[in-house]
Amino acid sequence: MADSEAYQCLFSICRDRHSTRKISPRPVTPALIDKIIELASLSPYASNKKNWQILMVNDKATIRKMADMVKQSGQTMAESIRSDFQENFSLYLQNFIHFQTSPVLLIPTFRVVHPIANMMGKDESSFSQWERDNSVKSISCVCMLILLAAQSLGLSSCYMTGPLIAEQEIGDLIQIKPGQRMAAVIPIGYGA
Repeated sequence: MADSEAYQCLFSICRDRHSTRKISPRPVTPALIDKIIELASLSPYASNKKNWQILMVNDKATIRKMADMVKQSGQTMAESIRSDFQENFSLYLQNFIHFQTSPVLLIPTFRVVHPIANMMGKDESSFSQWERDNSVKSISCVCMLILLAAQSLGLSSCYMTGPLIAEQEIGDLIQIKPGQRMAAVIPIGYGA
C-alpha cells in the first residue's frame, strides 16, 4: 500500500470514529475483541514500561453490577451537590452508565511507578507527579488504539471515565490487581 493510501485509510478511520453511547446487546465475536487487544498492545508507553493490561468483561450480570455501583456512587455524590444543581447533576449521571447495555467492556488498567523519585531517595513530589502523569498519558495511547481498532472493525465504542467514580468498587468486583488503576471503561459493540 502506498504511503498516501495508508494515510487515507487511517484518516478515514479517525474521521469516522465517534463515541457511541447507545450500544446494542448484540454479541461481539471473541476474534474481534482479540484483534482490538492485539492492536492496543502495540501502543507506545513511557520508558517502554508496559505495566498495564486490558481487562475484558462480557458477563451481563457483572456489567449490570458495575452499573449499579456507578449509580450508587453517583447518588452518594449527589448528596453533596447544591440543590439548584440537583436535577442537572442527576441527568448528567445518566452518561456514566451508558455502558450497561454493551456486550463487552474493555477496561485498560495501569500501574504508576516512580523509579526516578525512588532513586532520589527522598520525597520528590514533583518527580512523582511527573511519573504519574507519564503513566496516565501512556495509558491514554492504549485507549485511543482500542477506539481506533474498534472503528476499523466496524464496531462502536465510547471512552468513558465517568464510571470511575466507582473505581474501587468495580476494581474489587472484577479483581483488578493491587496497585493497578482503571484508566476508563470502554464499551465495545454495535451501535443501537
